[in-house]
Amino acid sequence: MNRYEIRIAGFGGQGVITLSKMIAHAGAIHEDLIVSQTEAYSAAARGGKCWAEVVVDLDKEEKLIDYPKALEPYDFVIVLSQAAAEEIKAPMLKQGPKTGFVIWDNKLIEKFKAAQKLKALGLPLQELAVEQFGSGVFGNAILFGAFTKIAGIFSEEAAKKTLENFVPKGALAKNLEAFDLGVAKGEEFLNSLPEASA
Repeated sequence: MNRYEIRIAGFGGQGVITLSKMIAHAGAIHEDLIVSQTEAYSAAARGGKCWAEVVVDLDKEEKLIDYPKALEPYDFVIVLSQAAAEEIKAPMLKQGPKTGFVIWDNKLIEKFKAAQKLKALGLPLQELAVEQFGSGVFGNAILFGAFTKIAGIFSEEAAKKTLENFVPKGALAKNLEAFDLGVAKGEEFLNSLPEASA
């Protein structure tokens, strides 16, 4: 089995669990991949500690996930709170050309030491969402776009179809614009990596 392990961590109300479900949906429904998704949050759901994990079987022939939770080292980590950043250490991520990626909110998180040793994209997600689209709620679509581009486990078309299932029709156009912004940020990041110029 060719497992791809994703962990998303932050606090309740940031869209952590929704993002994990969108990743799972895009992979399972639109790319015919086998996917598992798990989640947990503290008793104080909004503002409390929250995490979600997605495991994707990239082997379309085998059709098997033998253990549903993501295992260290991860392929991809998304970090959205200071508390979550403090738990992440560089050895927790795989090393390779298509693994070991981190996206983190560099406005909400003041210190993230591990990011200096990893392929890490810092984005001011809420700030971008408010400035470009008038509301912080579009931050998740930006994040989904950046993840889609960097991870490369499903197509942009699959991701956009997923957005149609997860956001209200009246907000779809702006969410798609936010997604495209995230894709552009992800592409800039990939092009900035040393291996891109090798």
